[in-house]
Amino acid sequence: MKPKKRRHLRNRGILFLGILVLLGTTYFSAREIFHRVYVLSLTQEMLNEIVSIRIESIGGIRANLNGEVILKDTEAFTYRNGERRLFYRAKSVTLFLNGFPGSTDRLRLLGVELEEPEIHLRRDREGTWNVSWALKPPPSKPSREREESEPSEPAGPPEEPKDTFPPEGIRIRKGTIHVEIETASGETVSWSIHEVTADLKKEGAILSLHPMEGTFYGGRFRARKAEFVPGASLQANIQISVTGARVEELSAPLELDPPATGTLDAVISLTTSQNRTESRPIAAGQIEIRDADLWELPVFFQVLSVLALNPVAERKIDTANILFTIEKDRIRIDQMDFLGFPVSLFGEGEMGVAGDDLDVVFIPRLGRKGLDDLLPIIGTPIQWLLNVAKGIFVPLVLQGSFSKPEISVKPGYNVAAPIRNLIKKKRRQ
Repeated sequence: MKPKKRRHLRNRGILFLGILVLLGTTYFSAREIFHRVYVLSLTQEMLNEIVSIRIESIGGIRANLNGEVILKDTEAFTYRNGERRLFYRAKSVTLFLNGFPGSTDRLRLLGVELEEPEIHLRRDREGTWNVSWALKPPPSKPSREREESEPSEPAGPPEEPKDTFPPEGIRIRKGTIHVEIETASGETVSWSIHEVTADLKKEGAILSLHPMEGTFYGGRFRARKAEFVPGASLQANIQISVTGARVEELSAPLELDPPATGTLDAVISLTTSQNRTESRPIAAGQIEIRDADLWELPVFFQVLSVLALNPVAERKIDTANILFTIEKDRIRIDQMDFLGFPVSLFGEGEMGVAGDDLDVVFIPRLGRKGLDDLLPIIGTPIQWLLNVAKGIFVPLVLQGSFSKPEISVKPGYNVAAPIRNLIKKKRRQ
């Protein structure tokens, strides 16, 4: 074959290969556009039937013939009162459909699975949780053109809203849930639950999380019962337990040196309903701390200063027990005792949920040791300190905030009978 003819054939082969590459690139580009535009649009349309959350960022999207749509590295946001906030960020979100997107006009969302999501649950200063409206379909926008073009007809009975919540529910795997509460004063408090496993399902109007488990500052978090009805008047019934949480991790934001230590267990039950609580959240619970050293917490350090006690090498609050109730922005401390040496504290009061606006009364008791051990720590022999040493009730009023407490003496305070009985009981132990 002549060189000229071979060169001509080679050029045709290169041209043909180039056309194949171009067609392949066009195909894969078109497929990516299809996935990102059509499939994502269809996905968002289905999500709009169950939530007011908008997916705005994805790292990739894939659909298969089994009816699975997988969104990689996804971010979803909420919009309310002109404010845009991140609701979740997930490694992947898998939507389980009853067919391949576009294969049927009766496509249904059967279930959703979020892999390693970071979910932000937030209560604003008006007391509204984002889940009360984010887990509901967005309000429909009326079409003005339809209203102008269609003749008015007599209104019939309202149709029952179609329940489009996925029958297999929404599953969370290895998630992190950030809880943030903003108070009316603008203060905020937040916690995080890690390694969360939860199934969100719906029966009638009730959404339930069962099971729900995770880790909470080195301990275990469990929700034995978590049911709620989204809406303007959020109804909820939640029972939560925490076991083995580490006080050192919980108090880390205070940057104590040395840090407070101990093991914390807690239970809390919350109920809110229009009939039973007039839509006000009512919560009650108990906290127990054991094997602890809480002395470096600002409140106890202030007590040592106010009582004019000499510093001692051995000083420790090693046990705590707190009974409390919560209504909206206030925590009512019904009973508490902090046992240790040289001071044990008993009291009651209330404070804001962010640990601010304190109004707490402590009754100090010196001891858990003999008088000979107490004498070296008593500094200035003022009368009310001597009264404390004698066992006479001398109330200390705690105000300010938990991180910056202000303590003063309040003579003549009427100590409640349960606190008096608790002090007597602990002294006998």
